[in-house]
Amino acid sequence: MKVERHYEGFMDPTKIEEGGIIRLSGKFLLDHEDEIVNLVQHEGKLAEQRNPAHKVVKIEKANGGLVVEISDHNLALHIGKALSHAYQGKHEYKFLKGEKYVEVDWRRDD
Repeated sequence: MKVERHYEGFMDPTKIEEGGIIRLSGKFLLDHEDEIVNLVQHEGKLAEQRNPAHKVVKIEKANGGLVVEISDHNLALHIGKALSHAYQGKHEYKFLKGEKYVEVDWRRDD
């Protein structure tokens, strides 16, 4: 008896989105921007030493805050947690369904 196998999505040319983005905002960011950027860069360098594909791709100013592009979703989560641990603030994680991509929003206004 021959067993029929069904491979859903096998050899599908669509690429799964990977990585993440971190949006930083708030009054606290304006007063401590250098410290926060240093933390993000430091965590990115540590991750890149373990795996060269995991890194901070770009940090840029946008809409009165910072936007950080990350090559790996786990690194984006890790940096979001490190920011919350070091500086508290409010954070939110958004995962795209079916993707390995995360959006991290961090804000502190005091």
